[in-house]
Amino acid sequence: MAKQGVVIVGGGIVGVSAAYWLSKNRIPVTLLDQYEVPNRWSASGDHLQLFGLTHGRDAFYSEMSAKALAFWRVLNKESGAEVFCAHGMLDLAEAEHGYEEDSLRVLKDMRVPAQRLEKKHIAKLYPMINTRAVRWGLFHKDGGIIWAFRAVQALASLAQKQGAKVRPHVRITEIVKDKNGIRCLRDAAGHSWEGERFIFAGGCWTPKLLAQWRLPVRVTRQAQIYVRPLLNSGRYRPQHFPVFSVKSAGFYGFPLHIHGFLKFVDDRRGPLEKKPDPAAAKDAGTVFEKKCRKFLGRFIPELERFTESESSIGYYVSGKDGDFVVDRLPGAPNSFVACGFSGKGFGLGPVIGGALADLAQDRKPEINLHRFRISRFKR
Repeated sequence: MAKQGVVIVGGGIVGVSAAYWLSKNRIPVTLLDQYEVPNRWSASGDHLQLFGLTHGRDAFYSEMSAKALAFWRVLNKESGAEVFCAHGMLDLAEAEHGYEEDSLRVLKDMRVPAQRLEKKHIAKLYPMINTRAVRWGLFHKDGGIIWAFRAVQALASLAQKQGAKVRPHVRITEIVKDKNGIRCLRDAAGHSWEGERFIFAGGCWTPKLLAQWRLPVRVTRQAQIYVRPLLNSGRYRPQHFPVFSVKSAGFYGFPLHIHGFLKFVDDRRGPLEKKPDPAAAKDAGTVFEKKCRKFLGRFIPELERFTESESSIGYYVSGKDGDFVVDRLPGAPNSFVACGFSGKGFGLGPVIGGALADLAQDRKPEINLHRFRISRFKR
């Protein structure tokens, strides 16, 4: 029977971030995951994740992103690897007013470097973009790419160097409670894991693992595709082409990565999934491919006729109001949950992980978690 100060279930970006901060403070911590850490089945196991500071009028998320930005820069130095690449982010606006205008106002209030690009400027900088489809663009240089797999790997390695124990291939099947909260966890092999505190950050597996708490979250199927340009591939490299988003169209995309493909993600909420199984996820199908071609035909026409591509299905876990869930588990004062990040949580993972580490040490988190409390759904 293994006993540790804090037991974390889930080795994605939030789990490894919590382990990093706890071990940095010399708190005994064990990180459990049913697969490897990192692994390709989780949202944190993809090649690329977007990092940006634009969240419309929601300054709270932009402020969290600014805190995360500082950490990603530090992680590049601490890990000795290029985990975060700030080649900029471009939000393309189809209308004069709305999300992009609100985002620009928030960034200016925060004194974050950002600029409005008119059509002629977009055409000059990024000639592959069809400027007839957009009104203007918002560019901020601090946006960019996070190499997701590499980031989780780096944080897990640093946590272990600081004393954390990482235990892969441990699938938790039972949660044992007593009057004081959670007493231990039991895995599929029959082993028990005891701790003083517990943190659950298992992504799309969290609702099932914590089924007795009936968390107010939903899991949806989300599609993404990798496309190889037929021509002009050089101008899609990160130093020439930024991460970009068309919020009104529901897509965001990445520059060319090391394998010669560009990644595009459908960010709109997909169909509900009652039994998510990333390990069994399949090709996103021809319907999604047609949708992607239509998007590209409108905004980046030269990519529309791609012949080489690979698509897949992932999952978003989101609070029913669209916000995160980061809170103490009701009736289990020694345990905490973090989920509902719905595609925008990876870049904020170190901040959320830091908040969980603070909660586990009975310290007030640097960010105000009131907005993410579970009880907000009971009103």
